[in-house]
Amino acid sequence: MPFQSSNSDDLPYPVGRTRADRRPSGVASGRGIARTTEPRPVVNWSRTRDRRFGGRGRRAIVRAARDRRAQVGAALCAAGSVAIAAAWVAIRARGDRDGASRAYRLKVKEKPSAGVRRIAYGRIDDALDQLGEHHRHPADAVHEARKDLKKLRSLLRIVSPAIGRQVYRRENARFRDLGRELSGARDAEVKLQTLASLRERSGNLDGIDGYVAALAKERTGAEVSGSTLARAISELEESRECVADWALGGWTPGDGLLRGYRRGRKALAKARVDPSDARVHEWRKRSKDLWYHLRIVSTAWPEVLESVADQAHKLSELLGDHHDLAVLAEDAAGRPPSLMDGARSRLIAAIRKRQKKLLADALPLGTRLYAERPKAFGDRIDAYWRLKGGSR
Repeated sequence: MPFQSSNSDDLPYPVGRTRADRRPSGVASGRGIARTTEPRPVVNWSRTRDRRFGGRGRRAIVRAARDRRAQVGAALCAAGSVAIAAAWVAIRARGDRDGASRAYRLKVKEKPSAGVRRIAYGRIDDALDQLGEHHRHPADAVHEARKDLKKLRSLLRIVSPAIGRQVYRRENARFRDLGRELSGARDAEVKLQTLASLRERSGNLDGIDGYVAALAKERTGAEVSGSTLARAISELEESRECVADWALGGWTPGDGLLRGYRRGRKALAKARVDPSDARVHEWRKRSKDLWYHLRIVSTAWPEVLESVADQAHKLSELLGDHHDLAVLAEDAAGRPPSLMDGARSRLIAAIRKRQKKLLADALPLGTRLYAERPKAFGDRIDAYWRLKGGSR
């Protein structure tokens, strides 16, 4: 039985999340938008049936698409948010692309390489949908688009052994930088939510109303600009063109999970010895990868892997709360004393106390999740996939 110790009570059963649900209300997916006559300048080479194009002709078409995208990007930079949305409808003019599933998991009967591309297209398209609806629900759109970018980066990590270092670094840097450009308003919102949650749990935090007001003002002033939206849309369209060229031949789910699982075990060991904010944050990133990766392969044995994925999610939530508190502590330490009215030391103390409790809950859970040797873990996932009848 996976993840089993000598004590059957140590099995990781699914439990409810403990981290506060910070997902904003749902946003429109972009479906049902009226089509226009302007064509979309993206060629999906993975689905192109006409093989008459040689390498030189193919590159010429991609260059033409990029030139068109650059022209659209320049126009969007000069537009307001409503105009951006209207222009984006014209750029897409396609509804849900080819109607393929956007589910963040491999399907049993599809080849892993085809499933990876489908997942990548789905996350890119969803991020584009969210940004195209930014004028309707700005905070929700940015939050959902950034979640798609995180899932794309995690997908890159699971296929990194196959696609190579150069492609991985290029696309990872692209998605990372886009997430950072969109992060301003979201970061301020998370600080406010973290502070509100801490005040509910901890008494004796009076005297920080000035700090709360300063954070609220920063949130208002950190809205995403039209030029940033235009750049993000352009970069995502370019990234979509590159997915078909990912070299995925011979890639298997177990190969992809092995490296991430190994990094997670090492991060856990370091955090146990040195539970600094930086060490715990690194472990948090690896635990989030484990959650995403288990979701991707969960169809190999849903009854087992979905339960373990729930546990990985719980771990990432605990460590995510720990990181949010670390960010809040660093921010509070750099504020003028006048904003705190003498309450800064009490605020920092409350933060550290809460972090200690979160880490105490996370360590035993992480120890069980990372109990296996990485090679054995990867081999087991591949065995599940083969026994389920998954394609190779």
